[in-house]
This record gives sequence, C-alpha cells and structure tokens, in this order.
Amino acid sequence: MPEYTISLAIWIVPICVLSIFFVRKRLLTPEKMFALFITIAVSAAVGIILDLLFALTFFRFPDSHTTIGWTIRGIPVEEFVFYITGFWFIVFVYVFCDEWYLLKYNVPDHRYARYRKWVRRRFFVHKSSIVQAVLLVVLGIVVKRLLNPEPVIPGYYTFLVIAAYMPMIFLWRITRLFFNWRGYVVTVLTTVLLSIIWEVTLALPRGYWNYQPQHMLGIFIKPWSKLPIEAVTVWVCSSLAILVYEYVKIRFFTETPSVPLYGLFLKWGREWRDNPEKSAK
Repeated sequence: MPEYTISLAIWIVPICVLSIFFVRKRLLTPEKMFALFITIAVSAAVGIILDLLFALTFFRFPDSHTTIGWTIRGIPVEEFVFYITGFWFIVFVYVFCDEWYLLKYNVPDHRYARYRKWVRRRFFVHKSSIVQAVLLVVLGIVVKRLLNPEPVIPGYYTFLVIAAYMPMIFLWRITRLFFNWRGYVVTVLTTVLLSIIWEVTLALPRGYWNYQPQHMLGIFIKPWSKLPIEAVTVWVCSSLAILVYEYVKIRFFTETPSVPLYGLFLKWGREWRDNPEKSAK
C-alpha cells in the first residue's frame, strides 16, 4: 500500500482506540455523542468543500506514487481523508480530556441543562473576535509585504484566520462558560506535535505534498524542509471546531430527551437524568 495512505494511521489508530474507550467506559450521554457526530460531520463537510476550492491553490502534490492514485479534481483522496480524520482526532482528544483525563475541570451535565433553559437566542455575535480577525489579517499582509511580497495577500494565512474565527464570532459568547481550557491546550499540543513530526519526517521529504510558497507569509523553517509557519498554525485554527461541539451540547441538553436517535446513543453511553448527582460530579 502507498506510503501516504499508510501514514494516515497517525490519526485513524488513535480515533479507533478512543472510540472503543468511550463505549467501554460509557462516558458520554446521548447529547454528547450527538454533538460529537454533528461536529465531525460539519468539520468534514467544510474541510471537503474548502479542499475542493483551495487545495490546488495552496498545495502541490509532487509524487503521485505515494498515494493509491485516486483523485478528485486533481487532489488525492488521501488529502481529504487526512483533514477529515484530523478534525475527528481533535474532537476526540478534547472529549477524552474533558470527560476523563481532565475530568476535574469538566462542567457538570446539569449545568448545561440549566443554561440551555436560560439561553433564548441561537447566536450572539462576538464583536471582539471580528476586530481580532481583521487585525490578524492586516498583520499578515504587512509581514508578507516585508518577506514575500508577491502576491500581496497571504492567501493560506488569511484563509486560516477566517476559517478559525467564524466559530469564534458566532459561538464564543454562548460556549465560553463550558470551554475546558486545559483540555483544549492538551488537545492542541498533542495535535500540533503529531502533525509536525509527521510532516517534517514523511510528508515533505517523501513528496506527499508541498506548499505553494507564493501564497505563504514567507516565514519558513529551513531545517524542517522549509516548513511554512502556517503548517504549525493550521491545527490551532482547526481546533476551534471544538466550539461547535460545545454549542451542540448546549442546544440539546434539555430536561426531556430531544436528541435524534436517542435510544440508539443511550445503548453506547449513559443517561445523566437518572443520576443528576453523579452528573454534577
């Protein structure tokens, strides 16, 4: 089997292990399982669409022999699988930290239900996030102008900032009280570490993919096969998909079950309403 295809085990193996762990420990309520699936589905859909629109603009795939040879609009299918399973890995690691490894900092289930009764609006615009996103884009343009001036707009960096701040703008004000910061930090550090090791030892040297330098900021790490700084930040930006997970949890933590396929999810997890004291930890 081609190298790139095999190397996708970097995400797939931990996902399988964590899936078994969640089911055997019965850690999750139906609301959390549903939120998990929705977050993965939304992230995967967005990732596929953005790959189709921008992958050939920001990346190149120099060695087709490292893949199974199937492409979609000139993009190897491994590229789609890599990012889909990457999102999957991020959410699973965060849930693992929130529900078990860093359980001490987990918000009790009954507080979700209480908060859900209080929240009337579906979205609140976080104006500070809009300002931060604009400032980051402007900063990126200035840096690119100094280091890598043609073209003026740092395409990949700008794309990452916009993609990261969309959930921040619309979901942060609702989810911020439930965000497990310690779990988030562990998730980001784990994901970035695995990604960098994989990319600088396999992906770039072996030709799985490479970057279109004219669309980067111009900050490259030469000892790491000229890895652009955007390759480090992409997973920090992607990790904000966790806000979608927390948002969906809040929407479906109701006094009476409102999750689709509730009975099916319950077979794999636990019911917090039967034992609210335990859910309060």
